[in-house]
Amino acid sequence: MTTPLERLTRLAPPADRPGPTDWADAESRLGHPLPGDYKELVDAYGPGEFDGHVRLRAPEGPNGGRGLIAMNDGYFEELEDIWEMNEEAPEEIEEEGTTLVVWARTKDAETLNWLVRPGTSPDEWPVMVLNDDLTEWETYPVTATEFLAGLLAGDIDSAMLSSELTPPDHTFEPRQG
Repeated sequence: MTTPLERLTRLAPPADRPGPTDWADAESRLGHPLPGDYKELVDAYGPGEFDGHVRLRAPEGPNGGRGLIAMNDGYFEELEDIWEMNEEAPEEIEEEGTTLVVWARTKDAETLNWLVRPGTSPDEWPVMVLNDDLTEWETYPVTATEFLAGLLAGDIDSAMLSSELTPPDHTFEPRQG
């Protein structure tokens, strides 16, 4: 059986393997454990862009770039403030202790997040895509790697992302930060 990472690497081959990530340090600094598939994804690809559109973030942005840890510093609190002003927030975040952790961003400012619910294992966190002004969202009950592979293969049809990821040959370009 093909794993989601094997499927993704066939669809968009990674470039050179990045250096090792200190996952214990990253999780400690983030304040959350991270899903196993994300660790494998970053270990295989490092930070970079799929089809010049979806930018995968590694925990640390090289040379001071905006990595996963920096991007999540105060991120959910900002979202809550915006949703409170607009009086519209996803139902999925209403449970006490629920938060979002951003792990990728698009060139159009959509974010790909994990929906983190209390008592849920990181490997069970669904993906939530938010549009740039936070008025639309989509939730997918899959891992980050399953989401990317499904998106590139055309199995996942995202109203916000699919139109940007349609070439027959997909690419991954390493990027700093």
